[in-house]
Amino acid sequence: MNKVKVFAATLACFAFAGSLSADAWNKRTKVKFSGPVSLPSAHAKAGVVTLPAGTYIFRLNDSQSARHIVQVTNERGDKLYTTILAIPDYRLNATSKTVMYFSERPTGHPQAIKSWFYPGDNYGHRFVYPKAQAVQIAAEVKQPVPSHEVETVEVASTQPVELHIQTPAKVEAPYVAQSFDTVDATDTAGVEGESVKAPATETPAELPKTASPIYLVGLLGLALVSASLLVRRVAVKLQ
Repeated sequence: MNKVKVFAATLACFAFAGSLSADAWNKRTKVKFSGPVSLPSAHAKAGVVTLPAGTYIFRLNDSQSARHIVQVTNERGDKLYTTILAIPDYRLNATSKTVMYFSERPTGHPQAIKSWFYPGDNYGHRFVYPKAQAVQIAAEVKQPVPSHEVETVEVASTQPVELHIQTPAKVEAPYVAQSFDTVDATDTAGVEGESVKAPATETPAELPKTASPIYLVGLLGLALVSASLLVRRVAVKLQ
């Protein structure tokens, strides 16, 4: 992803590692957005929730049976904006900062948050969008987007949710976690450009090329001439 996109993502969100007073269990994180962002709505009919610039709290549901339910509130925690169904996500390199990755949309559209990683964690949470919005986002950002068709995302629900993937070609495919590997391997659109891609593999250094063989031929010729002169001198002395 080029530097322009990374810069755009940086402007869209500046997140603080909210672990100062956070409970590591629910991953409570204070996030400050400098521009509007888009999140999945808890209600399928609403589709998405657009948060204006401001400070918000992201945290996991406290239930042990539903660890991939994310709730977003105001800074005081007394106003709930949305409850998000999420699926496990993974990055190779954990960072010391909160990192949120974006699906970068056309100018004029709030950037859609793709996934959230808590400081120091390799495992994070990829947000699942209602189907209609997932289809639209996938076509705009040219990336697969996970989708669901649940009418309302509920914290207390223990029913398994059927997931699908909406492709850029507007084709629905079964959910397979590996479908995102190629995209994530080159993703650098996180907060401050934090990257999840693996360190580049070092290629063995090439050995310096040997000099042209013409020099070797010359040295060999010089050695032969010297040997010939030496033989001649020894032959003269023996006469």
